[in-house]
Amino acid sequence: MKIFQNKYLIALVLFLAIGLFSGFFVWFLSPQMREARQLKKGMESFNNVLKTIEQKYTADTYGGITPEETYQMFLEALKKQDIDLAVKYFALDKQNDYKQLLTEIRNSSQWDSMMKDLLIPKNQKGKMDGNNYVIEVINQDNVSVTTIIITKPILTLGTEQKELSNIWKISQF
Repeated sequence: MKIFQNKYLIALVLFLAIGLFSGFFVWFLSPQMREARQLKKGMESFNNVLKTIEQKYTADTYGGITPEETYQMFLEALKKQDIDLAVKYFALDKQNDYKQLLTEIRNSSQWDSMMKDLLIPKNQKGKMDGNNYVIEVINQDNVSVTTIIITKPILTLGTEQKELSNIWKISQF
């Protein structure tokens, strides 16, 4: 009689173990679980990218604590025709584009004209516009040459904003 009770108990335990294993296996391989794993992997990747961006801006020391200071540093680099230094005052994701633009201007006959407009203080009108400092550069004929926007690097995620640095960077030239 004890043998039958032990066999039934063993069979019951085996049946429960197989059932639990099968249920877990089906649940683990379900499309919803695959999507959840992919979503988790994507979020981890996204968070790593954000962390990398934050680290780059934290390590970046090129720029001033005021927009005017950043602009003056930028102008000093341009006076020396040091494009490598000048582009460091731009937002990190725009530095390569502006390096190419400034190199093209330097290699053309437009450099002296650009510098003439940028170095005459009365040709520049700066003002705060929201979180941006906007400098309108006009030429001697009172025609707008360019608009320079200087801002603090801010990361926007949905409705949340996070300041990445207390250093002002040029976002548009």
